[in-house]
Amino acid sequence: MKKIFALAIVSLSMASCSTCYECSEEVIISSGNTPVDTQLVSDELCTADQSEIAERESEGATCESI
Repeated sequence: MKKIFALAIVSLSMASCSTCYECSEEVIISSGNTPVDTQLVSDELCTADQSEIAERESEGATCESI
């Protein structure tokens, strides 16, 4: 019985683990109001909530699981 209980706890804790993503997007660099260049910006995001990734991607980022 203890083995089943321990297995259930481990299974539940693994189900809620976060996944890490690297999200990249191009940012426009401006001088005053004039765009002069673009730069690729990347950051790492760890989350268990897939809606955060979907929001970033809807704003133009490309996210890949790492």
